[in-house]
Amino acid sequence: MEDYFDYTAKLFDQSAIMGKPEALKGIRVLDFSHVIFGPTAARILGDYGAEVIKLELPHYGDLWRPATYWGKYWKHSNPIWHGVTKNKYFITVNLRLQKSKDLIYRMAEKADVVIENFAPGTAEAWGLGYSQMSKINPKIIFLSCSTYGQYGPMRYFPGWDLLAQAASGVLSLNGYPGTDKFFKLPDYLGDFVPGNFGALAIIMALYYRNKTGNGQYIDIAQTEAMMRMLYHFTFYSLTGRELGRVGNTDPAMIAAAIYKTKDERFVALACGTTSQFHGLLKAMGKEELAREERFIDYRESLKPENNEYLRRLVTEWLKTKTAEEVVAIGRDYGFPAAEVTDDYQICHDSWRRERGSVILFRDDMYGEIALAGPSAQLSLTPSRIKWIARPLGYHNRYVLKKFLGMSEEEIVDLERKKVIGTFDDRPGLKPPVYYNLDNDPIYNYGKEVGK
Repeated sequence: MEDYFDYTAKLFDQSAIMGKPEALKGIRVLDFSHVIFGPTAARILGDYGAEVIKLELPHYGDLWRPATYWGKYWKHSNPIWHGVTKNKYFITVNLRLQKSKDLIYRMAEKADVVIENFAPGTAEAWGLGYSQMSKINPKIIFLSCSTYGQYGPMRYFPGWDLLAQAASGVLSLNGYPGTDKFFKLPDYLGDFVPGNFGALAIIMALYYRNKTGNGQYIDIAQTEAMMRMLYHFTFYSLTGRELGRVGNTDPAMIAAAIYKTKDERFVALACGTTSQFHGLLKAMGKEELAREERFIDYRESLKPENNEYLRRLVTEWLKTKTAEEVVAIGRDYGFPAAEVTDDYQICHDSWRRERGSVILFRDDMYGEIALAGPSAQLSLTPSRIKWIARPLGYHNRYVLKKFLGMSEEEIVDLERKKVIGTFDDRPGLKPPVYYNLDNDPIYNYGKEVGK
């Protein structure tokens, strides 16, 4: 039999991805969501082959299009937007007009999934909620994303990532003991994590529909999704004591912490077994500690005073080692150690590139960009990137003609009546200045271009 690692390398060969089938091919999604939470759920479905049609307001678009970190743009676009909205079809619909709603109802007839994250009750008030859509298409799966849910006493409270992190209880455990400082989880994990749960819920609903033919309504709240990551409230209900904050340590593992090295870098180190602990002691030249009563038993080693003693020893030892040396020593002596890597290191890491965890993608419109790959590798139906973000209304003609069978005359009439539209001159909405949309066959779908 061939070597196992050669076998898995062939099974997940990154160069063969585009020749494999897509798990969700044929599933059509209407994505009314905006910013990050809902769009992440839709993006995951698109990564695995679903036709995700993102609907935006003409001339304005998604709030996240022009809103970039500290005003830093890339080719007149929000660089983070590309990772959130890749593989989607971008069309515009003016929800203020009845003719726009009629157009959406036509789309809903052939859709499988609807995703929205307006304020609770808003989609329903506009005539675009689950009760209306399910009458048009009883098999529809409808996902509503909000901070506090579609019912209950908090339903009308506004919220964002930070509010979800706070209300879920996540922030109460994030920080150092004995201080009154709490730390927000980085980036927008209060959006990205619930977005992943939203995609998972849709997949389960699709599976159920495949067995029964029934669609259903899904209500996902950021606060509840984040709460599912932490079960400290169960500990409190049983013991009456709080777990408390532990800073950058793990009290359930020996010597677990983040340490500074000789070369002013940082490494994470943790021992989860007796053999790993003994390997660490041997590497430090402290094998005799393994025979001391306080360290013979693993549970004794975890006592706060004993674990803190070990962390002090490791802190002093690592002042004499570089980060690279620590990782190598951990490998040789059998204890886990990893450098705390920054975004530059991750982006250029060779093993991440090899596995497709970081993908250097060349887009027809924007050129080369590094993007995050899938969180899980599927051997037969892998995730893929086909295109990244597009200008506002870029796919109007393509979607209306290809998916709804509309004529050029009908589309021109919709434009004249301002039912659909495109972009103005704001970054994030328009294409890069060097790109000529007049010659783009998708933007001008059904028309002769390049003349």
